[in-house]
Amino acid sequence: MTIASATETSELDLGGIPAVPEGKVDGSLLARLATDVPSAPWVSTIDAVLWWHRSTDDAHRALPHGLTARPWPPLTVGGLIFYRDGPVGPYGEIFGAPAVVRGGLMLGHVPFIAVDSEASMAGGRRNWALPKVMAGFDGDPGLPGRVTASADGWEITVAAAARRRRLPAWVRLSFAQVRPDGQVETFTMTVRGQARVGSVRIGHGRPSSLESWLRPGDHPAICLSGRQTVSAPRQ
Repeated sequence: MTIASATETSELDLGGIPAVPEGKVDGSLLARLATDVPSAPWVSTIDAVLWWHRSTDDAHRALPHGLTARPWPPLTVGGLIFYRDGPVGPYGEIFGAPAVVRGGLMLGHVPFIAVDSEASMAGGRRNWALPKVMAGFDGDPGLPGRVTASADGWEITVAAAARRRRLPAWVRLSFAQVRPDGQVETFTMTVRGQARVGSVRIGHGRPSSLESWLRPGDHPAICLSGRQTVSAPRQ
């Protein structure tokens, strides 16, 4: 595994990644993040639940400058992922991604993503301009199940249910992120393994801007288990 040097990336740059208010982070945490992180691609073993729903107007407002010029499809994807192994070890992750259209392709943009690993936070911000913040995860780490992710100012509960039947699965999602200098980069997340059709119930335990675009309520979902590859970013 190669290491991505961060000698040319300042803590201010890491903190300047576009994000919703819940994706902002203070300088003291940025200052202690690892300066060298495993470079992309990252290959991990995961259990995950992905859900989707019609986007709200606030989802459009969560998109940064540079990703709002073209018409955007009315879709938002959410995800709860438990990494069993990988370049920075096991950790939990939750994210929301409104869809955008860029270059004729439908992509997701991640303005909010939280993890319980500082190594993952550093790698996400440096490798892919993902505005990762720290959070705690409480609940059954097996999926489907019920998990609450929370930090100061927000709380999301994901209660997932799935059918017993497992099917072979190959899932690929593409994303576009914006660097602090305005540069747009894209990358893909691919999962190969097994899937079960299911549903989730999303709840917000504290008022926050997240509930205005990562909608509470019941939504269709799939539960995935397998190997995930997150590609290197490209312009």
